[in-house]
Amino acid sequence: MNEPTQELIVSELRRRLRASMADLTQVLGLQFASMIPQEIQRMKVSGLVVYDEPLGPYSVISLPR
Repeated sequence: MNEPTQELIVSELRRRLRASMADLTQVLGLQFASMIPQEIQRMKVSGLVVYDEPLGPYSVISLPR
């Protein structure tokens, strides 16, 4: 994981333990809003985060246990 957006997401999840897509958008800013869903999906595929499908604004995202 060497992408800045992913690093920010993981950092926020470590701080909060879990967050919704809406929370992450608020933390990262609106300039990242369009890329957050794709980043979260890529992170799930690589095992960095977990969430229940379907991914939406109120999906709860967390780090794997």
